Amino acid sequence: MARRTFNSIESTADQAEALVQQGRWGDAERHYRELIGQTHVINYEYDDWLRRLGEIYRHLGRQREASFVYLYLHYFDMARGQLVADEHLGLRARLAEIEKKWTEAAQLYQQAKLPVHAAVSFERAKQFTEATAAWKALVHSAGLGQRPYEAALIHFNYGLAAVRLEAGSSEARRALIESQRKLEQVADDFEQAGELERAFDCFQILLKLGKESAQFENLAEGYVNCIRVLRDDNLKFYVLQYYEDFIKLALERSELHAAATLYQEAAAFAARAGLPYDRHYQHKSALTWMRCAERFTETGVPVQMTENALLAAASQHSAVGDYPAVRECFEKLAGLELPDRAKKRFSTIAARYKGLAAPPVELPGLPDYLKQQHAYADIWFVDLLEWEMDGDPYAVAASIVGDLRYPNGIRRRALVVLLTLADAQTRKQEGDTETLVHVAELLGELQSYAALSPLEKLFAAQDPVIRRAAVRALRFLYFKRSFVIVRKALADPDAQVREAALVAIGGLHFPHAFNPLARIYRESADPRVRTSALQSIGKIQTVEAGEFLVMVLRQETGNLREAAYQSLAQMDNADVLPILRQHHEIETNPQVRETLGELLRRH
Repeated sequence: MARRTFNSIESTADQAEALVQQGRWGDAERHYRELIGQTHVINYEYDDWLRRLGEIYRHLGRQREASFVYLYLHYFDMARGQLVADEHLGLRARLAEIEKKWTEAAQLYQQAKLPVHAAVSFERAKQFTEATAAWKALVHSAGLGQRPYEAALIHFNYGLAAVRLEAGSSEARRALIESQRKLEQVADDFEQAGELERAFDCFQILLKLGKESAQFENLAEGYVNCIRVLRDDNLKFYVLQYYEDFIKLALERSELHAAATLYQEAAAFAARAGLPYDRHYQHKSALTWMRCAERFTETGVPVQMTENALLAAASQHSAVGDYPAVRECFEKLAGLELPDRAKKRFSTIAARYKGLAAPPVELPGLPDYLKQQHAYADIWFVDLLEWEMDGDPYAVAASIVGDLRYPNGIRRRALVVLLTLADAQTRKQEGDTETLVHVAELLGELQSYAALSPLEKLFAAQDPVIRRAAVRALRFLYFKRSFVIVRKALADPDAQVREAALVAIGGLHFPHAFNPLARIYRESADPRVRTSALQSIGKIQTVEAGEFLVMVLRQETGNLREAAYQSLAQMDNADVLPILRQHHEIETNPQVRETLGELLRRH
């Protein structure tokens, strides 16, 4: 990423130290600020610069800036010593939060008029009485009228907090029912708008609700919808992971019928997706159907339910070639209290499998290295905290700079954002176009999801120069949410903002970007936009991207066909070759067939 150039790190560091020795603190500060803009250097050198910069800020009487530096360094006592004025309550709360002094953080956040931050801190302090009161106070917040998603989250958090205090609370139950209703509606709205990842967030919260309430129906609804969204988004391994999690919960709750059915669904999905795990899931389904039949026999349910379970087990065993197990199923069927005609038929079928061996082939399941540990992000807190920060780049950067969950490079860039904003405030230029353009550039360089909210706010500016900077910054932010701004920018009245959107599209090529890019291609009537989307899709290198490009090559003409051709020619994915071969065989247009043949020869 481009930065303002200077002679060299070594010469700048020497000059900076010489200025310190001369007591020229202002000049020294400018030199050290140049140095800490070099966020790639090794830790000990960077930390040395910061220690000196913190000292300089104290000499200059810039206590807040010194506290930023010490917060990054985790010199908590020194940072706290700089924040004595009431205007720094929010920063003092952030400092207490990083030290995991949750109660102190909550109280300071309350004084700083940050009620969501206070409620979350009370939750983490396990002070449930205070947390419940804090969430309840937020239920009727004036700002929620036009924010249905945030309203749903607040009802959700209030309901869960109240249940912890009084399990049978009717008020808590009403809050949870209201949150479920709102989340289902908001999820539907997000899906209609094509924002599948936001709909997915809603369904994950419904999952949390199901787990907390121990209601299998709620759990099932959450999982079914999560799986559907992930499937629509072509995230194959995530789909199987969610199936596995759902099956595990179903088995833990002895929901054997549901688990057996889910194994079958997972097998069907794996087969459609070309993944080699379908036989594993079929085998698991067969075993679970047999357990289900045993349970039905023990509990005295109608015999037809046991019959159906054993027939399903036999079908799944047959699919994997386990014929002794098929025979066992039909022998059990013959022993049920069924009409004589049916029993005789099942006995006859069982006899046909006598002497057939089980297959020696192993049935591999989803390997552990493809599974993610499902510590789901607490988005019911995270998204509300984002809402309260309201896209303020200062608040967002302050939330990152001391948080060791972020890599050092991101924390360093967050510190640069804070100091840049502090400089502008000192000059009373924080709202100037030049400042906001620079802040947008720095937010892009954060390469963090947290940067999107302030960039969205900057994109709402009246000044097209600021909007353009916000859009250009997106080219470093590889998140599907980035496309929310990109799509708006493509329809912006300012030509340069639209041009910036093209630059952003050119930089946003990552696996999860396929669906948003394909949607931009389908929705746009601008050939340049469609060509840019195709070029980025070609760089994704997935099978889905290859299939899409082949479709474009076959259906379009002129520059779009050429763009699809060039993208396919540069793809380096052997799994795309069978797709090319298949379409080459069935293509009736001689020109397209020749083009597909040429691509096959090149690969």
